[in-house]
Amino acid sequence: MFICKLFIEFMVYSFLGWIYECTYCTVKEGHWANRGFLFGPICPIYGTGAVTCSLVFGYLPIFRDMHYKDVPLWQIFVICAVGSFILEYGTSYLLEKRFHAVWWDYQDMPLNINGRVCVPATVGFGVAGILCTKFVFPVAENIKAAIHPMVAEVIALLLMAYLAADMVLTVSSLIQLLAIVEGAMNEFDVRMEKTVQTAAEAPGKAIGTISSVPGKAKDVILAAPGKAREAIISYEEAIKDKVSASAARLNFRQEYELKNIKNFRFRTPTFKFKVSPEKMIDFYKRLQDNVKSKK
Repeated sequence: MFICKLFIEFMVYSFLGWIYECTYCTVKEGHWANRGFLFGPICPIYGTGAVTCSLVFGYLPIFRDMHYKDVPLWQIFVICAVGSFILEYGTSYLLEKRFHAVWWDYQDMPLNINGRVCVPATVGFGVAGILCTKFVFPVAENIKAAIHPMVAEVIALLLMAYLAADMVLTVSSLIQLLAIVEGAMNEFDVRMEKTVQTAAEAPGKAIGTISSVPGKAKDVILAAPGKAREAIISYEEAIKDKVSASAARLNFRQEYELKNIKNFRFRTPTFKFKVSPEKMIDFYKRLQDNVKSKK
């Protein structure tokens, strides 16, 4: 029963976190911004942080004999700030490792570490922890005590089913999105290889029409002394075609994820044709711009 009520609390805080994120980004960007990793109106990182904070100050042995309001402010601030630092950095790292994307980026903030965390945000979460511990958690405890055990079980089961479905759909869509991008770049690399082979013995110089080309095709073109302009497809034209073709294959969930992703990070080539990380990021951003430009 305790777990059921704790899970409901997690979902409520996740929903409140989503409201905060959407409100903040909407005000900052001047238009409606639907934020979050999942499709539904929840940000699990807020729920995880709030529930962990509640457990620490409500059930950890050193605080168990205290009421929330009796815990020293400096202890709440330090624990919440450090906890948010670990949670934000770890979540960002895992998402980037799996999907090569980040949903928040503090690169433009002072005292940031790899854009994953920054001192202003960490301080803000420390202050938010104080507010939650002193004012929100005592009220939440009273509400949880008033909920009938059977009602809590039913609500928790429904919310668990919803969260599981949302996570499956989200992860599946992101994996498919990555496959679409890799497949498009793979095909483009092969296409450029064949184009270079066709033009290898033709007179004239066409290399000036190509600013940059992914993978092995770039090395071949740069090494060749001359190419026929009509035999070489402009990189810009070719990549635009691939972006358009890839965009047409996206479903609404993949478009949603592209709109919410803040930045893309590829550390190493991702498949056998060794397309550079820079070219993968460039293709992803072009695809993202294509989706955002849709009415």
